Amino acid sequence: MLRGMGSSGLAILLESTDSKDCLVTAATCMVEEGSRTALGSTLHHVFDLPRSVSELPLTDGITINQFNLEMHFRTRLSNIESAHDRCLNDCDGVFINDLSGSQSVTIDTESASGSIRFSKNGLVLESQTTFSSARANACVWKGRWMYEATLGTAGIQQLGWATISCPFTEGEGVGDASDSYAYDGRRVRKWNVSNDPYGQPWVPGDVIGCCIDLELGQISFHRNGGSLGLAFDGVRKLEAKQGYFPAISLSHGERCELNFGERPFKHPVAGFLPIQKPPLDGSNNEEKQVLLTLKAKFLFGCLQRLVQLGSPEVSAAMAPAERLRRFTPLAEEQFGLAGEVICNPLAQLLNSRFVIWGNLVPFLLEVHRSETPHDGPSVDRAWDLLLQYLPSAVVQNCVEEVMEALAYSCRTSPFTLANCPFGGAYPFLALACRLLQHSDFILQWWKSDEFESCLEGLLTRKGPNKFDLEALIPIVWWPGSREDLCSETNMRQTATAMSRAISKVEELQCELCRSLLNFVPPSSVNVLGAIFSAPSQTPGWVFRKFLRNLLRKNRGANRNIPPPGLSDNSVLVSVYTVLLHFLSEGLDRLMDIRHEQHHDHVPFLHRGGMRRFPVQLFLRVDESLYDFARLAGTPSYLSKTSVLEPGDFEEVEWMESSADNEEIRFSHIGKKKPCCCLEAANVPFINSKVTARAPEKSVGSSANVAGERSSSMNADCNEGNFESVVDDKPSSSEREGSNFRPLARLFERAAMKPIRELSDAVKEEELLESMLLLYHLGLAQNFKQASYQMQHQIQSIAQLDDTDRQIRSEKGSSEHLKQLKEARALYRDDLIDCVRQCTWYRVCLLSRWKQRGMYATCMWVVQLLLELSKNDRVFSYVPEFYIETLVDCFHALRRSDPPYVSPSVLLQQGLSSFVTFLVLHFNDHRIANPEIRDILLQSISVLVQYKEHVNAFESNKAAETRMAASLLEAFDNRFWIPVSNILLRLCKGAGFGASKSSICGESCSTFFQRLLREKCVEDEKLFSSFLNRLFNTLNWTISEFSVSIKEMQEHSDHRQVSELQQKKCTIMFELSCNLERILEFFTKELPHAFLVGPEMNLIRLCELIMFVLSHTTSSTAAELFDSTLRQYGQSLEKINRATILAPIIGIVLNLAAVTASSSHHMEHDVARALASIDISSVVTTNFQYLLDCNWPIAFKGDPSLVRLSELKAFLIKLKMEAEEARKKAAEEELQASLAELTLKDEKDMTAQDVVGGGATESCSICYAYGVDSIFLPCKHRSCLRCISRHLLNNQRCFFCNTPISEVCSMSVFLNDVHGKLSSSAARSETLTDGSLLAKVDSP
Repeated sequence: MLRGMGSSGLAILLESTDSKDCLVTAATCMVEEGSRTALGSTLHHVFDLPRSVSELPLTDGITINQFNLEMHFRTRLSNIESAHDRCLNDCDGVFINDLSGSQSVTIDTESASGSIRFSKNGLVLESQTTFSSARANACVWKGRWMYEATLGTAGIQQLGWATISCPFTEGEGVGDASDSYAYDGRRVRKWNVSNDPYGQPWVPGDVIGCCIDLELGQISFHRNGGSLGLAFDGVRKLEAKQGYFPAISLSHGERCELNFGERPFKHPVAGFLPIQKPPLDGSNNEEKQVLLTLKAKFLFGCLQRLVQLGSPEVSAAMAPAERLRRFTPLAEEQFGLAGEVICNPLAQLLNSRFVIWGNLVPFLLEVHRSETPHDGPSVDRAWDLLLQYLPSAVVQNCVEEVMEALAYSCRTSPFTLANCPFGGAYPFLALACRLLQHSDFILQWWKSDEFESCLEGLLTRKGPNKFDLEALIPIVWWPGSREDLCSETNMRQTATAMSRAISKVEELQCELCRSLLNFVPPSSVNVLGAIFSAPSQTPGWVFRKFLRNLLRKNRGANRNIPPPGLSDNSVLVSVYTVLLHFLSEGLDRLMDIRHEQHHDHVPFLHRGGMRRFPVQLFLRVDESLYDFARLAGTPSYLSKTSVLEPGDFEEVEWMESSADNEEIRFSHIGKKKPCCCLEAANVPFINSKVTARAPEKSVGSSANVAGERSSSMNADCNEGNFESVVDDKPSSSEREGSNFRPLARLFERAAMKPIRELSDAVKEEELLESMLLLYHLGLAQNFKQASYQMQHQIQSIAQLDDTDRQIRSEKGSSEHLKQLKEARALYRDDLIDCVRQCTWYRVCLLSRWKQRGMYATCMWVVQLLLELSKNDRVFSYVPEFYIETLVDCFHALRRSDPPYVSPSVLLQQGLSSFVTFLVLHFNDHRIANPEIRDILLQSISVLVQYKEHVNAFESNKAAETRMAASLLEAFDNRFWIPVSNILLRLCKGAGFGASKSSICGESCSTFFQRLLREKCVEDEKLFSSFLNRLFNTLNWTISEFSVSIKEMQEHSDHRQVSELQQKKCTIMFELSCNLERILEFFTKELPHAFLVGPEMNLIRLCELIMFVLSHTTSSTAAELFDSTLRQYGQSLEKINRATILAPIIGIVLNLAAVTASSSHHMEHDVARALASIDISSVVTTNFQYLLDCNWPIAFKGDPSLVRLSELKAFLIKLKMEAEEARKKAAEEELQASLAELTLKDEKDMTAQDVVGGGATESCSICYAYGVDSIFLPCKHRSCLRCISRHLLNNQRCFFCNTPISEVCSMSVFLNDVHGKLSSSAARSETLTDGSLLAKVDSP
């Protein structure tokens, strides 16, 4: 047996048949036969030569006979023939219209309609218009053919086949004519004049195989090698050279890459041939033409055996019996000679792109190995041989094509758990990182035209669709699940495996970028024999240039309609992850290097003490930033209006956390540590209550590792040392053994710089700014989608549980039970998809080290913004995305599941400055864009929902001094909704029926209630302006709600009520209720604003009360209200009469209680004011309706129900006041009639014309009161109530729009006209700003 293996030397095979002793079963000392030496045996093995004795020996003793070796090798090459070459090269049935004679299949640019940008020899297409189409320059009319389309984007694309007669227009493309067939994965349909459901949804990076079988008349499509089924049958046959062309239609911005056979298919389909035939070796005659790939396969097999001689990685992977096959390693000279023999014939073959993609790249991958331990030394030896014996032009071409092939593989390799954690893009990235350790290789790659495109490809991560996630996570689990196929354990294991695999890829991407940071281009560059001089560069220059170009290229990525030419979103995510790792974990974290002075290498985001930032980063004119708006406007506008001074360009510096109060100050070098470096005991990590708990242990690291890491980090912060922190990502050492140094070869090259010099050269502040912009362009949308999916999962669980309860309690018809079960099946499927999607987002976005880095980023940026805000000119130039990224990053961290830290410490232990920034700047008029201010207001609105965050606001000095006044001032036409939400959440809890309100909770703050009350008393003008806007807004929302109710009722007969209209009705109702609650709070805290001084506020309040009651309680309105709710009960379930009427009762009772109290002297009475507005019985009828409502059912258990007795007493008083009002009205009417009868002479009639008719002339605006005021200078007239209310919002006349200077009493004006009042006694009654009826600024 051993002799047959060809082994030499002493071999001992041990077989353990008993636990106590080993039996030696064979011991054989073998001697080589004949004259074959050990060296000869090795050469036979390397070159795969026959075992028969040769007349020409390969060796001369201990040396290689080069002549004989080359003769044997040429003979061996000449014997290579393909048994399938005739079949492979048979292109009968294909017509290629190529005038150049190269027979290359590409896109016929003349056939294109619309506007398409072509690149890479016309095989990469990107649409620049709404709809573009094109076809290839080749057609097929018989046989079985295919081509591949690799998706750069995943929008609307129609891929397929079309005849020459298929019209391509702005509205028609592939699949829109009878002889054209297409598949669209965005809409998941197939197209042939009409369309039908077909296939699966696609994602960027999918490889779509388009197959046509003209023998059977069928067309089918494949996605990533998996068949999508038969798409079309009965495809008619055409005449020769008039067949079906590969064709494609693209919507705006869509991009794909086509492969007709120029390179090997990614996923070939058995039985289908490429349209473009593979390359042939023209050196042989036609009868013995050999595919280049067959020769290349043999040669690379020889090269692999050569470079892996004695490889410990190969030996470790062999079976025990195979290890007996021992070959003598070659000496350096022998190794070079053998390599030369192999590389010489490779030089010609490697001019072919097909050979590089189909043979060289697979050879390198196989040598390097896809799993650990990688055989990096063998790859190094192979590349050294190729570099030494291949021409420089061939080497340059090989480098470019190898990197492009690896980049393409990263783009298209789906994420799988096969070979976990070394699946997906891992083997390609690992090989790229190894090759880039060669200074010659990275230099050649950098010189290529496609350098940045390839780098983007290497940083791309292909995402899954619904079906991919189902294959990744076949078994799901969620809290409370009772499904038979749900398993928490399996879910945890799957999530853990996914997390490990993603961490491996992220680690390699960091190493890849770390290689570029180390790389320094030489001062002179040799490009294909020509020497070009270049300016000397510093470390990191190449990476920074790539980063700036990437940002410039993707400036419009966050627009609603993105422009064409953008990078894949995963590229932005990957680069952001790399930068976050560099800044949070340190530039040297990837290197197995330790320094004596650790404090010099604390990661940037975790350095305490004095911090600095060069403002030139955003003050400079940079194309990558120029398009982004600044806080005070666009850069072009600011350059004209805000001229900077020389001192403004100096870098800002501040002490960490200096803006915080001493008692709440947390810093990395202080005694109190922020959340990103606290001890585990002080950072309570909690589990999600709703989502699956699998990521709790899988995301980032296990619980014990996180604890150890946090504990050690606390000690490191004290010493300024992060080196001993246990990384929560897998170690790089797994790739090539425990002694592997990932970038050790870099430091042996002259072009590479050590870590200390690199750290000094890289501007970490610039990396921070780039990271913020990358988050803004690429990450923000991902986190929003993740948040939506997590919220949707909560809702889906609730829907499923509710349906289960209905099924269990159902005792009615079987039809209803059937409907419930069908609905449950839909809810279940939706929930399962949602759980899978949420798991994917968790493992990709929310690993522990990323959360820690995001927290430190928020701390750094908010302190920077607070410092910049001290200089108005510099602050005006700050890009808006600084604030947008800060706020979005914070809320992504807050919503993360599982959460990074407990909500009780999220703000208070490191981010109290965030509260300060929100409070100081949500009403900062230096911020020109109202959307930015709205973002800040919305953040406060969200945070004050939770008691833990309210505590952070209460302990913040800026909130204590500025927040109350800023909220009242910000209540305007733009920001009234978020301001009202904030006020409602801070002031809720004390109103009638408030404990059952939908917004009730524990976040009310007596602290801020006191501050609001004090501010309103202190600044009466501010409160008057706020109260006026509150009345106006509340009148509008109630009117809109009433109109929505009527419109829904009108359209209900025609079944035309849209979901949008129902939603509008619900929103207006909720806004009205919220504003009523705010008004109720102020009537309780500040009743004197309504009951003392001018009566205008009380009148407007009473009118508002009657307006609400008339639209909800009167007979006609009540019937309309009830009928609408009955008809749309499910969609309008949040609308009920009790919710909108309860605040009305609270308002009335608050004012009535103050009036009834003997300790308060009030000038006005709410009951009297209500009675005076409407002397009919309507007002008492409406309040009787309120009293008769079944409040104990609507607000069961609410403590405020005890006040119903007060409502009864108020109704009695209201009836008395109404009776008095009616008597008074009757008397006034009688007096007016008598006064009219006494007017006898013309002089009195003339005076009547002058003064406006005396008591008989009614106000032409309200017709409720007599004219008693005149406007100057225009001399128009109205009642005092109407003009007073008008002047609250407008300073111009009702009738002529003339600016009003003063308002005078009619009696005073009349006396002045007749000269009956001396000038010393003349007096004008003008409205002033000192009362609660103060005028507001004109718009």
